[in-house]
Amino acid sequence: MRLPCAVTRDLLPLYAEKMVEQETKELIEQHLTDCQACREKFSELNTDTGAPVETVKPLQSLKKQIRKRRWYAAAIAALCVFIAVFTYFYHENDMRLVPWEDGLIEVARVETINSADEDSGDNHYPEANETESKQSAALTSGAYTGEALILNVSSFINGFQEHVFVDDDGTTTVIMQAISANQGSNHRAQGYYELTYYPIPDRLIYGFEQPQKLLWGTPMNGGTEILPRLALSYYLMIAAALAVLCCLAWAVFRKWKYSWILRQLFFAPSSYILSHLLLKGLRTASFFMERDIISILILAMALYTLLSIVWQAFLLRKKEQ
Repeated sequence: MRLPCAVTRDLLPLYAEKMVEQETKELIEQHLTDCQACREKFSELNTDTGAPVETVKPLQSLKKQIRKRRWYAAAIAALCVFIAVFTYFYHENDMRLVPWEDGLIEVARVETINSADEDSGDNHYPEANETESKQSAALTSGAYTGEALILNVSSFINGFQEHVFVDDDGTTTVIMQAISANQGSNHRAQGYYELTYYPIPDRLIYGFEQPQKLLWGTPMNGGTEILPRLALSYYLMIAAALAVLCCLAWAVFRKWKYSWILRQLFFAPSSYILSHLLLKGLRTASFFMERDIISILILAMALYTLLSIVWQAFLLRKKEQ
């Protein structure tokens, strides 16, 4: 078998670097013996370069690109799993306010206690709001010896939120609201536990929203209703406005040398919006503001990283085409 001149000349750089198989080497040498033109081409190849044919750098570059693609794929997969798991557990453990229902909480008795001797974890005392007077904050200071309310609480309840109000005449009103993750369960089938509540307020009311239930003390004049906080709606509107502005700026200045800065700025509010939609949907009211905003920000950071890596992977693929 005799190689054509075109094939031989294509193989000469590899032959010069000794990167061909023995059978190919013999065919090339046989052709060079019979072909003066190819011998001259091989001679020119050796004399013109003066150095070995560069084959390492292209291979290293290819290896680097393959490694980078694998890293992008692994990072995207890991972030997608984190986002899915985080969203699932947020909804799975979503603490919701428990509306009033007969038998949910009952005052069992009043008894005298010494808080220094209380070892049970089911003890509780009201904590004043930061916006309330210093007089209400004094309720929680130091050891307590005196009368306490013993409440029978359904084990359906996972915890409480409360607000403490102190009137000008010193009357203390505590509004408590149970929270639970056991949605869809029957609280009557859960059993009860005792909650020691001290010091005893002048008035203990259950429920942030209507209907409210007076558990202890005298009724209030009128009524007290605590509405959910709506700060998430403002954050969502700010994020939407920033996303639109950054998107427009990115589109206008896309040929600018530093347009990537505008792109990353666009990803930030967009990630917050996506995070809010995944966790809260279209709801913007929240009774658990601190928990919700921290969860949204954590997920938004993961989404921001995911968008950035996906974009870099897109640019790498586009460059290779």
